[in-house]
Amino acid sequence: MSLYDRLNLTKTNRKLKISIWERINLTRPPKPRCQGCRSPIQTNWRVCPFCGWLIAGKNSEIRHCVWVNLSGMNIDTQDDMMLEIIADSLAQVFSAFRSVNLFLTSDPPDEKQWGQNFTHVYVFVDQQPVDYLGIASFSRGKVTDRAAVRIDQILNASYRASLNISQLSNLIANTITHEIGHTLGLDHSQLSTDVMHDGLDHRVHSLMPPSFHAEQIILMNNAIRKHTSLA
Repeated sequence: MSLYDRLNLTKTNRKLKISIWERINLTRPPKPRCQGCRSPIQTNWRVCPFCGWLIAGKNSEIRHCVWVNLSGMNIDTQDDMMLEIIADSLAQVFSAFRSVNLFLTSDPPDEKQWGQNFTHVYVFVDQQPVDYLGIASFSRGKVTDRAAVRIDQILNASYRASLNISQLSNLIANTITHEIGHTLGLDHSQLSTDVMHDGLDHRVHSLMPPSFHAEQIILMNNAIRKHTSLA
């Protein structure tokens, strides 16, 4: 007699001859996972501790609008290369904030939906020399309403450093992302590779697209949540 026959796994229900795999329900409910990073999460969590993704809540009710206004750049529509660089830079900016409760747009915000309650990031060219690539209003842990990015200064830095097209795109994206981060309550970081590092270094930030770590994402989402509750 084989071992399988000797075990007689149906002996507790001889009449029905129901096998053990039919008597024991081995199916398990699926474990919830974060939509942002696919890490295991608990159903009562509001924010993923691994990537900062908002788990609970209606995004439409807590989002904040950020308008990246490119009208001051005066881009020549025939300059295909510059258009491609800007498009790639904006794609990187949008990707950096994918886990943040933002409505990012390059078009003027809908007045009916947002009124004047949005952050205006003005990307422009000017003849006046300055010693910065961008500047923003800032209040720690709070949402503020304006920032500016000097695209001509970024182009000058790119020219001096002999950056290629991809590196220029990264530097533009990091600069815009950095200033938006300030308007969402983020202070400067001491980590040289961090997008929020004090004084973006073209030797570092031209080599990588912008990104935030989980703590920064949580801080920005908390600032937006507080701002929305007060609006």
